[in-house]
Amino acid sequence: MFKPIVVSEAQFRAEQPQQIAESDVKRVFMVLHGFYGNLFLSKFSTGAVENGEDQGIANARKIWAHGLRDFDGETIKTALRACQSHHGEYPPSLPQFVALCAAARPREAFRATNRIGMSDELRSRYARQARAIIAKHEEKARKREIGFVPEATGLDGLKQAIANAIGTAGGDEGAALLRLDRMFA
Repeated sequence: MFKPIVVSEAQFRAEQPQQIAESDVKRVFMVLHGFYGNLFLSKFSTGAVENGEDQGIANARKIWAHGLRDFDGETIKTALRACQSHHGEYPPSLPQFVALCAAARPREAFRATNRIGMSDELRSRYARQARAIIAKHEEKARKREIGFVPEATGLDGLKQAIANAIGTAGGDEGAALLRLDRMFA
């Protein structure tokens, strides 16, 4: 009926959510103790002291570390700032603090993600190519706007430039081209 499950220690640890550092939880407790005084620590204190530390507070820190495992340091700092306005008189419980962290977490819609699934190097190369193409098109549009006409190089280009100048000035560019052809023939 039940199949035995065999999981290596590495797989088990990989599947477990990451705990935040105990020093970070100590800082959270220190800040909340600073905000609310002994009212915060007395919620967890048992009076059983081992290695110079109350066991109730040590256990509470472990539970808080597990409860805050999904949040980064900036989110926790933002939630600590929000404690003063949302919990003015009494310290928050773990579920209340987790709710503050969840409200302070950056929204997924605004997080930049690599949706295409390509390396940063390849994406950068494509972005450079796209910027070069856009710059080339902008240059063409600018030239078109000022009336730039591309000319051939050499003698034919010179004749075409003279004919364009005569035509722009109001003369007969066809006659000017024939005259230039006779001059250079």
